[in-house]
Amino acid sequence: MSAGEAPAPTGFMSAGETPASTGFTPASPLPLPSKRHFVMTTAVIAAAGAGTRLGALGQRHSKAMVPIAGRPLIDWVIRRLRAALVERAIVVAHAQDRALIEFLRATHPDASIALQDERRGIADAVCRALPQLGADTAYLACACDSLIAAEDIAAVAARGVRTPHAAVIGVLAMDPGASAARSAVRLDGERVVEIVEKPPPGSAASDLVGAPLYWLPRALDRYLDATPARGGERYVSSALADYIAGGGVVLAVRLRGRIEVTTADDVERAERALADSD
Repeated sequence: MSAGEAPAPTGFMSAGETPASTGFTPASPLPLPSKRHFVMTTAVIAAAGAGTRLGALGQRHSKAMVPIAGRPLIDWVIRRLRAALVERAIVVAHAQDRALIEFLRATHPDASIALQDERRGIADAVCRALPQLGADTAYLACACDSLIAAEDIAAVAARGVRTPHAAVIGVLAMDPGASAARSAVRLDGERVVEIVEKPPPGSAASDLVGAPLYWLPRALDRYLDATPARGGERYVSSALADYIAGGGVVLAVRLRGRIEVTTADDVERAERALADSD
């Protein structure tokens, strides 16, 4: 086992397994996506966030472990990946997040765990997981603070599989100004021609923003590793922009929506949304 890894086998907990006592209720199965989107793949989940904007909840829990409708956020993320027929998960946890690591070992014992010593953003988190990908030529990457429908997850993976060496990003149309805290994406058809992380207000040439859901070919490894930090974080969008500049292809899949959990108000909205959908 190399530095930065926590021991765990690969795969997912199979149906019928019972988690150890963790204070959370096991989840019921979600409907599977259509077979036309069936892709067996690995997903890297960036889950090292501190949850500093979650108020009192963030003082008691890391972002991944904040309770949503009786289960930690990470559990909802893994449920949706399983429903999208993802074969294997690698969860990137902060090295000091013992609660998350213990929860994963008890409730999702077949998920692999990689460790991030310092919180440096999603691109850095993905780099921590790369040694565990083995012979995988491409993989999904997502953030634990966004719940995305299983059908959309499967569609992103399927689009990547159909176009070897291309990266894929999920995109959403949002209100003007949303890109100030996200990445602005400009398309030509389904091809991404420009992606800018947190552009100045009013400068985005599109109402599309990037969601933290990606299909990443291994050709992108060196771009992720070389991406400089901005404000202490390294962004996948910056690596994708460099990949495009280097001649790489990045495609977009429009998502139907997402449930974002970054503030205490988001937690309340997420619980209402999940009560309606699940």
